[in-house]
Amino acid sequence: MSTAIFGSENTESSIQVVRSTMSVSLDESGTPVVSFATNRGKGTGAQVIPVAQFREAVECLQGFVETGFESEASEPSVADTIRSTISCSDGMVSFRVRSGKGAKPARIPADVFSEVISLLASTVGAVESAGASVAPASDDSAESDDS
Repeated sequence: MSTAIFGSENTESSIQVVRSTMSVSLDESGTPVVSFATNRGKGTGAQVIPVAQFREAVECLQGFVETGFESEASEPSVADTIRSTISCSDGMVSFRVRSGKGAKPARIPADVFSEVISLLASTVGAVESAGASVAPASDDSAESDDS
């Protein structure tokens, strides 16, 4: 018996972990699922994907292999964040307008969702005008004031 000095140091590669953990089984509802981990240790866990969606998931990941990743510095647009986070569950629509730590979701009862969005739509012009009035003056407008 030995005691690890550095805690749960893992020397397995992600490939080794996937090979040793991948299995197909039925979930609680009887749906065939594939389960695998990509690493071991605290804060990690198995990925569980319905078998019917596995091909699509792998093709999605292959797309990133082929085309690469966007720069980490680029933030997704607000619309992209909404598209990727919006859901409706138990009569409540939930979405986020930004991602990252501390981003809180908007929650709107589904029965008034359309009304709330209509209200937001009616304010677009006023919001854009107000934004223009509080925005700092650009260099171009400062130069034209001097003429």
